[in-house]
Amino acid sequence: MKSTGAGRTAGRGIPESMTMSDETPTTEADNTADGPRYARIQKVLEERVIEGTYPLGSLMPTEIELATEFATSRFTIREALRYLREHGYVERRQGVGTRVVSVRPQSTFQQSFRSLEELFQVAVETWFVILDKARVTLSPDLAELVGGLAGEEWFVISGVRWTAPGGKPICFVQSYIPARFEHVVPLLENHQGPFFSLLERHSDGKIEEAVQEIRALPMPPEIGRHLGLKPGAWSLQLLRRYLTDSGVLIASFNWHPADQMSYVMHIHRAKPAPE
Repeated sequence: MKSTGAGRTAGRGIPESMTMSDETPTTEADNTADGPRYARIQKVLEERVIEGTYPLGSLMPTEIELATEFATSRFTIREALRYLREHGYVERRQGVGTRVVSVRPQSTFQQSFRSLEELFQVAVETWFVILDKARVTLSPDLAELVGGLAGEEWFVISGVRWTAPGGKPICFVQSYIPARFEHVVPLLENHQGPFFSLLERHSDGKIEEAVQEIRALPMPPEIGRHLGLKPGAWSLQLLRRYLTDSGVLIASFNWHPADQMSYVMHIHRAKPAPE
């Protein structure tokens, strides 16, 4: 699938200092009174979305195309696109691109997944801070939810996922890990990316599927405090179990503020079987 050609001509809606030229391109360190370079690019891209240069539902130019247009690096473009994603203008899919989903900023955090690779991408593009690690014995109710057996010992790692360092909290996460991965738990502290990818590398089998359950529940007060919520708030709880042939690899409870989270599903009509 190709991205739309809208807005690829350098100079359209771009401050003169940011257009391509035969001179040496401006570097990322070129901060002016208008702010960092990525912030100026982000403002231009935001205006294009609002004004319809990138129509609703269309794919934006690729990172490489935008980096060429603005004479900058893909890292700078990625930071500018991060803003658009965090404010609900676009959604990003690995292997597809950046699609415009709204022409107005949204206060909700939006998720839309079709594969484990896209779950991986979300973990890479956000920031997770571990707050606590503990060893617990599964109660019958908890064992039923995480896919273990009552009385088994598991590890639970708790923390907050943020949009970026110093950004906004997205959700509180409680990850339950079977005791057979005790040797892996210390490695999670400095791991960049989703826990399931590291655990899979130390497992005797690949992840076959991820099962997700979504519930509307009162937000536990102790969790709500970490997210800056007042008592009485509600949550959208996403429970994901990652399964291998040997059993559950990890089960994670993701507690999202109910009024700040939307979950998108794309449902397509099945194609008729050939006669």
